[in-house]
Amino acid sequence: MNFIKKIFENKIDEQVHNQFVKFGKGIFKHKALIDITITAKAVKIKTTPEYANGMVVFLANTIKDDTTKVQVNGIIFAAKDLSAESPIEFEEIKNAMGVKKHIVNKELTKHQILELHEKFPLNPLSLSFETEYGKLKIKEKAPKSGKPGKGDKKPKADYCVLITTDKSILEDYAFDIKEPFKKTFIEHTIGIDEIIVPEEYKNDFAKARIHAKRKGKITRFLTIDEKESEKETNFEV
Repeated sequence: MNFIKKIFENKIDEQVHNQFVKFGKGIFKHKALIDITITAKAVKIKTTPEYANGMVVFLANTIKDDTTKVQVNGIIFAAKDLSAESPIEFEEIKNAMGVKKHIVNKELTKHQILELHEKFPLNPLSLSFETEYGKLKIKEKAPKSGKPGKGDKKPKADYCVLITTDKSILEDYAFDIKEPFKKTFIEHTIGIDEIIVPEEYKNDFAKARIHAKRKGKITRFLTIDEKESEKETNFEV
């Protein structure tokens, strides 16, 4: 289940919390974009970076067993060298603008992919691979904040692309759309009104940022075959 659906269904967990670690107080527009196209043969889901780690975990879980290996290519971004903690050996580690790019280019098992996420839940996993279920392509660029579209155009959702023939995936990414559709664009505005820092972390900024709870409201804007609607919910994560 993706983190937006969890918020609207009030099923807050660590995955949801991790999405909000980077936020302070304020209004944040053009977040968690989803662009869905349905054809007779497949469902194509394009998103912004917020969904990358969740998509990696989701697709890894479609690998049938732990004896099967799939070719995985991509980058794990981090501020420090992750080699000592990593369950796999990286092909190379490059430095770019203060960010370490851990290059992945090897066959991995289901367990190895999931362990990467378990070890580095706060790091962007820009990993591309294919299973019998579908194909995931994630850009090998450091994630950036969403920007408004130019003129009347919608902002772009093209960092992650997941293609599958399984239309039941719409129950996750288009969970609140009940009628059939061919194309849907979804974006969110996140408003954070209050940050609650546990007493034991008040004198440690780094830990306070990670462990603090955020309270606010999320507004979901949907364009379903050119018909617009919106809904909102309060949250504490």
